[in-house]
Amino acid sequence: MDGKYCFVYSSEHNHDLCYAMADSPKGPFTYGGVLVDIGDLYLNGNEDETHASNYLGNTHGEMLQIEDQWYIFYHRQTNRSSYARQACAEKLERRNDGGFQQAEITSCGLNQGVLKGIGAYEARIACNLWSINGTGRYDGKSPKQKLKDHPYFTQSGKDRENNGDQYIANMKNGSVAGFKYFEMGEANQIGITIQGNAKGTMQVSDKSDFENICAEIEVSNREKEMHTYKGALNIPRGKRALFFRFQGEGTVDFHSFELMKD
Repeated sequence: MDGKYCFVYSSEHNHDLCYAMADSPKGPFTYGGVLVDIGDLYLNGNEDETHASNYLGNTHGEMLQIEDQWYIFYHRQTNRSSYARQACAEKLERRNDGGFQQAEITSCGLNQGVLKGIGAYEARIACNLWSINGTGRYDGKSPKQKLKDHPYFTQSGKDRENNGDQYIANMKNGSVAGFKYFEMGEANQIGITIQGNAKGTMQVSDKSDFENICAEIEVSNREKEMHTYKGALNIPRGKRALFFRFQGEGTVDFHSFELMKD
């Protein structure tokens, strides 16, 4: 990397990947900073693990340069287990001093730019997830019991690549799933496909604090039913995030959503 050696490692927190640089592979190494954190901690000064942007556990990964662009590859947890993992990647941006800015967790992966603001998307690409009481760690004692009232990523079959129907399970009142980013412009309708026994409203906002409500979709669903509910969407044009918050009774299993133009 520009005549220097770079060493990528996970810090004592385990949920981030940091880097250090040296002129020799034997060191001494100089700390460069955080490359990525699976809960977006340290971005905007937030270091509170109980209110991260996603559930925390260990992560492993590496940097890779593809032509002129650097990427960080890492993983996050699924199934409320530190040993069930989903591979992810983000672009890295260089600083003026030659180092790297911390990458924000997004839903874009290796796409060259933001996602289209028209079309269908699986809920499994959510980059943010939390409950009404925040988040937690999967690498502690009895995470399934400790986080039994929290949403999580899962799938209908075993945790293997040939079961590609990942979704977000167990969204109770106040749970939020966030997706970043979309180039919004044409869409004025939004649909969500869910399962679960739930009655209430799925609110949609382009802000994580839901200061701006862009859609409110009424849902009334029985346990094993897979159903699509639709509503009007009023969202500003341009690069926008989408946050979905369930308000109501019961539990939603969130499978997908679609951005449409009537």
